[in-house]
Amino acid sequence: MYAFYGRIKSFFSNSSVLKTLIVKNYKSRYANTALGVLWAVLTPLLISFIVYFVFSHITQVSEKNFIAYVISGMLPWLCFAASVQEGAGSLTDNAGLWRQFRVPLEFMPASCVAVNFLNLALGLAVAQVFLLRFSPKGIFLFLLLPVPLALHFFFTLGGALIFSSLSVRRKDTAYFLNVFLLFWLWASPVFYFRDRFPAAIQRIFDFNIICPFLNLYRSIYYENTIFNAKDLFAAGCLAFASFLCGYYFFIKREDELKKAL
Repeated sequence: MYAFYGRIKSFFSNSSVLKTLIVKNYKSRYANTALGVLWAVLTPLLISFIVYFVFSHITQVSEKNFIAYVISGMLPWLCFAASVQEGAGSLTDNAGLWRQFRVPLEFMPASCVAVNFLNLALGLAVAQVFLLRFSPKGIFLFLLLPVPLALHFFFTLGGALIFSSLSVRRKDTAYFLNVFLLFWLWASPVFYFRDRFPAAIQRIFDFNIICPFLNLYRSIYYENTIFNAKDLFAAGCLAFASFLCGYYFFIKREDELKKAL
């Protein structure tokens, strides 16, 4: 167990190596594109506006400030799903890099997650400017954004570490993950309201582990209030547990992963 905590300490102390991988990942992602890094902001925002248009104009959802509700749900969800999916394939995609430089294996999925969260931060910053017309006081609550971003990051990193270690040997993990994340999306109040369901169904959402994180983002962008203590505590516990469990699971399989790569 002491060795495990030593690895966690090493993860944070070798931040310069991780930063190098993040920069490399970021540059290669948008290389040879006309808009470059602007795609990081445009893609999630365009998807959010499409969802908003469908629900507000076609299905006639008339909820006040619905665009803020959609953006504060869709952007964090898209970041989470992309991070886990890209992290799952990061070891096999970067096997050559690992054989050449022998960087810590866990940095591969971690760099994928970090890049997606940089994009999320950019997208939410741009969204905040747009949403000021609906709620001017949101600019002050925006200063609290690092809190849900940090908790959400470590929660997502834990999942990426688990699925990346599974994907090396089990190639069908990626296919399972696609279906699982699609199901999870529709089982989460990302673009619909939980209070529209019967009380029995609403209680099921209490067991959906992505909900506390969505609630934290929506406190800033939709409700324009300080964080709910229950959501903050739940998100903190989930982030802590996910990171520790994911990292421990990854380390236990590290020797097997190195042989496979």
